[in-house]
Amino acid sequence: MSGGAAPAGWWREPDDEEGEAPAGPAEAAGPAGPAGPDADAAGKADAEAPEARPRPEPQPEPRPAPPPAGVEVSAPCWNCRAPVAPRDTRCASCGRARTHALLVCTEPCLELRHGPGPPLRLGRHPDWAPRTAAAFAGWNKVSRHHASVTVEPDGTAWVEEPEAGSRNGTYLNGARIAAGVRTPVRDGDQLRLGLRVSFAIRLYGPEPGTG
Repeated sequence: MSGGAAPAGWWREPDDEEGEAPAGPAEAAGPAGPAGPDADAAGKADAEAPEARPRPEPQPEPRPAPPPAGVEVSAPCWNCRAPVAPRDTRCASCGRARTHALLVCTEPCLELRHGPGPPLRLGRHPDWAPRTAAAFAGWNKVSRHHASVTVEPDGTAWVEEPEAGSRNGTYLNGARIAAGVRTPVRDGDQLRLGLRVSFAIRLYGPEPGTG
C-alpha cells in the first residue's frame, strides 16, 4: 500500500527516506549519566554553595629584599622617633645621642627607653617615678621608691636602690643588689623588682650602627 493512513490492524513499515521515529521522553533528555552512589555524590558536590567548598590556603607574604650593599638605612630615634642615619651619632631632630637603654617588661606590659641624663626611676610613687607609677599601681610587691637606672654618655648603665633600700629587693640576673650601691648593668641582663616584675635590658652605645 502506498500513501495515506494504514487500515485498522495494520502496521506500516517506514520508508528509508522518512528517517527514524522521534525519540521518546527518555531519549530526548540526552544520554543517561552515571548511576549509583557516585552519581549522588557528584550531584551533591555540584549543589554545594561556593563558600562550602575548600578554599586554597593563604600564602605568606614574601619578605622584603635586603637593601643593596652600600645603601644606608635610617633607624628611628629612641626619643622622638625621627629617622637617624647610621653614620650619625645624634638625632638631627631632638639632638639626643643614639646611646640609650631599652627595658622591656611582659607583665605588666611595659617598654621603657632611657638615655643619658637624670636616672630612670622605677616604683609606684607618682612624683618619684612618674614613668612607671601608673603601670605598677596595682603591684604591691613593687616598692614606691624601688630602684633607678642611669645611662652614661659612653653607653654604660647602672642600677641602684635608694639608701633606705626596698622592702621586696632588686635583683640583677638573680642576685640581690645592695641598697645605695651603683651596680653595673650589661646588655642582655635581667633586672627584677621583687619576685614578679622582671625587665630584659638592651643597651645601645654611641657608635653609629648600634641602634
